[in-house]
Amino acid sequence: MDHVYAECPWVVPPDAPELLALFREKGRPAFVRSRTVVNFGEEPTAYMVEEGLVGTFAGGVGKYERLIVLFPPGTSVGAEKSIKGKHAIKPLIARALLPTKVLVMDAAQFKRELELDPILCIAALKSFIRHDDAKIEGLLMNDLLTVPQRVALMVKVLFQALNMPLTALPKCLPKTITVTELARLVHSDRAVVSRILAKWVEEGIVVTHDGMYFFSNKLNQVLGDEGI
Repeated sequence: MDHVYAECPWVVPPDAPELLALFREKGRPAFVRSRTVVNFGEEPTAYMVEEGLVGTFAGGVGKYERLIVLFPPGTSVGAEKSIKGKHAIKPLIARALLPTKVLVMDAAQFKRELELDPILCIAALKSFIRHDDAKIEGLLMNDLLTVPQRVALMVKVLFQALNMPLTALPKCLPKTITVTELARLVHSDRAVVSRILAKWVEEGIVVTHDGMYFFSNKLNQVLGDEGI
């Protein structure tokens, strides 16, 4: 099927170079271990991902199980909240799916920088529109596709975000992206995703080794000839 808003659902495209330059000049570096959770919905803070992969999730206390979007290197997390007026607490968390390096800025400082530089402000707003396009596209995929299709597409998208596009040669996802994490990403549960993966192993679409799943472009069999 054709994509509606973004070519790559769930994954935010790179921000404008001006934004990255701002964070590199004004931000402070921080390192986040994989699986670390940041309650960024409560924090007036903006982040720029330099290395790794971050997912944002919505939900309630202790139940943040629904992925919104993925942030690869070169994208800002929480920055758009800085320009939406008075800070308000939101039911959002950010989870590092890989060991991640970020540049951190206070939201008030980020907002001041945009106010002082109209060109930077326009570049930021265009980037934030692309953020929303990726979010909406991901939500559409989670609503329109079957669970097996969602799992296959998510795996394909994750490899793209890691700059490791799927080929005929099977490869595995990082160990920190577990079956449980995959289930969160596609708005399903672990038992369902485990059964899907087991079925793909039986059908020869996926192979296993040392408890790890290895994926190739055979996943396009699940997605149809066009690969979605």
